[in-house]
Amino acid sequence: MMKKTITLLFAGLVTLGLSAQNFGVGLDYMMLSGTMVKDADGNAVTYTPEGATATEEVSGSSIVLNVHYAYPINEKMSVVGSAGYGMGFGTIPLKASISYGITSEISANLGMGMYMITDDGYSPVESPEGAKDADGEELSWKGSSNELGMSMGVSYQINAIGIGLGYEMIKGGDNSSLNAFTIGLSYGFGGGSAEE
Repeated sequence: MMKKTITLLFAGLVTLGLSAQNFGVGLDYMMLSGTMVKDADGNAVTYTPEGATATEEVSGSSIVLNVHYAYPINEKMSVVGSAGYGMGFGTIPLKASISYGITSEISANLGMGMYMITDDGYSPVESPEGAKDADGEELSWKGSSNELGMSMGVSYQINAIGIGLGYEMIKGGDNSSLNAFTIGLSYGFGGGSAEE
């Protein structure tokens, strides 16, 4: 099954005519806020790791390693897809955005994505124990750790190096949220790859 998936993915990339010069790598530092990392009083959310007796605080930051690909639509616009791996507060962001070139060096970005929250301190909303629906049937559902979000930002490109500032909003079930102010550094293999 995995071999078939990889073959189909490779065939899809070749079909789209992806060019190695549009690929890039990046390193983002995310400063986090929201109910996934702080409670209503502004204190860090705590959790007890599996098998431990002491509680730990959820990290208020994350360093995200990512790869991205910019697919040019015209001279000023590109569609940018990226996948990352976050350390600190654990997250795996999969994002797609539109990058618009304001000048040859500065671009504005707007996008959305799915954020797989892998942090041990995050527990998705579940049905309350003993809850029943209108027919008296017991409710039983478990929340997902895959949350939707949106991102926006600006980036400055100097040859192959890009510097970006961004803001990301991630909405979980019920009232949980995660907001991130992001500072990023990227390298585009083609020398002018957009950074999202």
